[in-house]
Amino acid sequence: MVHLWSFIVVAFAAVAAASPIVERTTLKCGPDYCAGTNNTHDNPYFCGDSRLGPKILPKKLPLASEVYGYDRLGGHCPGEFLKKWYNSTAGSFIYPPQNGFQLNTANAPIDGNQTLLVGMRLDRFGSEYGSFVSPAGAPYIQRALPPSNLDTPPTQPNYPYNYHVYEVTKQFDVLSGPIARK
Repeated sequence: MVHLWSFIVVAFAAVAAASPIVERTTLKCGPDYCAGTNNTHDNPYFCGDSRLGPKILPKKLPLASEVYGYDRLGGHCPGEFLKKWYNSTAGSFIYPPQNGFQLNTANAPIDGNQTLLVGMRLDRFGSEYGSFVSPAGAPYIQRALPPSNLDTPPTQPNYPYNYHVYEVTKQFDVLSGPIARK
């Protein structure tokens, strides 16, 4: 009995670890799962398309906990996701209005000034030149970011998953608030 249980645990762990395979088994997407993508068959990207992020999401701490529960396609097939959230003419993702803040019933952003204190840690997925950060360790699903922000820049391999951590060295004020939902 012990050996059978061990085998079941090992078999389940092997299936669970193969997350890209699990994502490809969605029946509603049809036989060509990656239809509607720029499938270059480039190994590091999901469906070979950098817009869909890395093929393999982080599996080690601290980033594994930040992407826990993350569904890169929001329940859509890859091509459907890109059709809904990517502007091919502009060559960029479609972001929510009002800087991505959640809107109240009058369609005004729910935001406010907040003082960041010395020693507070912030992090960011994406270029170091962006203007949006989160409290360090905030889940990826709370950031309103596209899957491509998880791509490791080829020119900066020292920043896996394009992840950067910062520490506040001088108190300053920021505009903050909850992110928009679908």
